[in-house]
Amino acid sequence: MNRFTLHIVVNTQAGSGNAKKVLTTTENYLKEKEITYTTYFTEYAGHEKKITSDLLDTLLIDWNHSTKPFPLLVVLGGDGTLHEVINVLQSYPNIPIAYIPGGSGNDFARGISLSRKTKEAIDRILFAKEPQPVNMIRAWFKEQDEVRFILNNIGIGLDANIVSTANHSKTKRFLNKLHLGSLSYLAAIFKVVRKQKAFPISFKTDQQSFHFDQGYLCSITNHPYFGGGVAIDPTASLFNDEISIVLVEKVNVLEIIYLAVRILSKTHLTSKYIHHFKTTHLDVTSPSDQFAQTDGEIVGEESYTISCELTKRLFWI
Repeated sequence: MNRFTLHIVVNTQAGSGNAKKVLTTTENYLKEKEITYTTYFTEYAGHEKKITSDLLDTLLIDWNHSTKPFPLLVVLGGDGTLHEVINVLQSYPNIPIAYIPGGSGNDFARGISLSRKTKEAIDRILFAKEPQPVNMIRAWFKEQDEVRFILNNIGIGLDANIVSTANHSKTKRFLNKLHLGSLSYLAAIFKVVRKQKAFPISFKTDQQSFHFDQGYLCSITNHPYFGGGVAIDPTASLFNDEISIVLVEKVNVLEIIYLAVRILSKTHLTSKYIHHFKTTHLDVTSPSDQFAQTDGEIVGEESYTISCELTKRLFWI
């Protein structure tokens, strides 16, 4: 008897259609391995939330060794799809989730050292003996009175502005059809880098408080990566009980280019224009209207008061 049956939530639109290729490889490999699985396809934006809710009502259960075959939830898509699924399961941290990366960024996969090669990712699911607890950020957005669980990072300022600009680009849908969706983000970078204005932002950690008048990019994370593999905090880890904060101050265009080079070479944290600290609890206040994003999903353009702490949930990794 198989140890588990796989219930795979599939977002075929993830990664500008890359997930379709990943799904084909996945189905062929699972058939080869004689693994029982069922697929559930998203048909519209946010459909993964309803699928997950329906599965929660009918078959998903907390992990235990004795249930065989165990009904294992698998997400095949990008970070955004996985973000929506874990937020449906906020109150069920002991229902394990497995992941097959199919997006364009796949930063969470990088954060847990999960191969973006489909067969290797599946092998990791098949060979795992039991789920492992993984840290996530639990963030309460005061103005929206909403709690979000964060896999990768919260971004305020430049990166969120880039995501919003790309998402509203008239050419994005066309480029997605050509599997060139990443070009819309590249175009958004050039459009936004000079337009993004400095903003005030304050932080309160376990030990002290900070205030900056010239905020430009703020990343709140618990693993290194954002933006499709850029190590905004090379020292962060999903398995350390710390929240990392990286705040980049507004500088001139030439300095921005220099900082970008240093970020790509992972030497940026010593820059006088970059402030880096860690904590287990964080309060953030951004009083001016700014774009914010969570795992690449835009929250809005407004002022923010956010309280962050770590929480754990089970992943089948």
